[in-house]
Amino acid sequence: MTVTLALLKETDPAAFAEAADAWGRLAEAMDDRLDEFVADSRDLATVWPTGTEAEQRAAALRVEIADTHEPCRKISQALRAHGDAVWQLQGMLGAIVAECAGNGLTVDLTTATVSPAPGSVTDTAQAARMPGLVQGYNEQLRDLAARAAQLDEQTGAAVRACMPAPGGPGAGPEFATCTPLDEINGKTPTEVYDWWQSLSRAQQDQLIRDFPERIGWLDGVPAADRDEANRTALENRKQQVLRQLQLPTLERDALEKELRNIHKVEEALNKLGDKGFLLGVDAGAYDGHGKLVIAVGDPDTARHAGVWVPGLDSTLYGDMDTNLDRMIQMNREADRLTGGRGGDVSTVYWLGYDAPDLDNPSVLLEDRSVAGRDPYLNFMNGLRATHEGDPAHLVAMGHSYGSTVVGEAARTGSLPVDDIVVAGSPGMHVDNASQLHGDSRHVWAGASSTDPVADAKFLGPWDKIMVGAASPVAGVALWGAETAADSTHGDAPTSPGFGANNWVADTGGHTSYWNQGSDSLKNQARILAGMYSQTTLNSGERPEDIR
Repeated sequence: MTVTLALLKETDPAAFAEAADAWGRLAEAMDDRLDEFVADSRDLATVWPTGTEAEQRAAALRVEIADTHEPCRKISQALRAHGDAVWQLQGMLGAIVAECAGNGLTVDLTTATVSPAPGSVTDTAQAARMPGLVQGYNEQLRDLAARAAQLDEQTGAAVRACMPAPGGPGAGPEFATCTPLDEINGKTPTEVYDWWQSLSRAQQDQLIRDFPERIGWLDGVPAADRDEANRTALENRKQQVLRQLQLPTLERDALEKELRNIHKVEEALNKLGDKGFLLGVDAGAYDGHGKLVIAVGDPDTARHAGVWVPGLDSTLYGDMDTNLDRMIQMNREADRLTGGRGGDVSTVYWLGYDAPDLDNPSVLLEDRSVAGRDPYLNFMNGLRATHEGDPAHLVAMGHSYGSTVVGEAARTGSLPVDDIVVAGSPGMHVDNASQLHGDSRHVWAGASSTDPVADAKFLGPWDKIMVGAASPVAGVALWGAETAADSTHGDAPTSPGFGANNWVADTGGHTSYWNQGSDSLKNQARILAGMYSQTTLNSGERPEDIR
């Protein structure tokens, strides 16, 4: 339909306001009903284990229903704005018509032109100025008609962009405004971040609500959104496990173990309060060992962020309290060095891989560190992508076999860190610090004089293997197995000739590097805070402090 000034004059702006109200009510109704549908359909797999296709279709419908709210809201806004604009244009048209009548001109609203009214020209002076009046009013009317046509086109485009696929919701696998998660498979964290930022807040909320497990592990999604998604996923999984435990099942032991893991994560989050960010959780992964990424402090806003990988026999349940306390201690110690600016430091506990077990020779092999390499790389690149403001001082940190994971990631040349800090390392799969970082001054290694894991120089390869094969009851399997790993993981980074800065570790054994008040803890915190000049070294060369 051609938009004319006659159509503009006859249009009722109130009709658009009424339509806008109707679309607004529909948006609110869809949002109100979504939670009911999610609650009724999310756990379909629990009550109907073989209904895989039904569960997939239900998930797709949840997306369509959730995506309906935002388009309806946008249509409401577009129609309301259209009605207001029509009212304004009608006012301008009325003013022009009134002026024309006062000057003896008639207006043709269909052609948007004016002409002298019969008998209106009574003298030569009036006749002389009439052509100028006609030209001026014709230009005003043409401009007004063009603005009306442009308004109609813009509103139509806004409404069409929000309409569903042909057939409406349920007719096809996707809603017109839905960006499926499958489209970002294989994307880099930076690309994921750009995609996430392209979504409206309502779309982001919908994805967090409907696919929390996937959003929670998606590198490139900001920490606050991942935290919300993972907390949702954790609660959903807990409720699902509780329901499954009420039914006869052959998986009771595994479910009870997973529930204990879930409770441990909840306890950790309660302990951390507002400083806790849950960046990844799978309480049932790796035969119940679990996967967990939890931050003390927001890594997206911190000026200094350290991501620490634990080592041998680390599980979600077994030693999470100890490992979390280490991150808390590290965070506090480093935060003291940042000039009183609280929140400048974030320490992340990254158990995103299957750590080697004490009761098998996995620690002697490279498999677990290789498997952890890409997830760690993606996570670190994700932190780079999502950080707000100036780039953070990002530090890779590892203990024991965790340092081997860090080394495996660093030697690719794609680990985007400023410093690498390891403690009690059996080796990092390289021969020299320069293979880990372009500036060896930013590779730091510490080891206690009584740490048998890092003290490999006193044992030959065969000796190490023999020690590693000793009885766990004798108390040497833990140390022997990981010490034996040195024969396959390369020289310890504290060894002469490796080229790393060897920081002073004044604690004893393999697990005391985070003792409060120790130089071991303080040196790691000094590096994390960029206060290199304050570190105490056995050997090496300090870089300039970060200011």
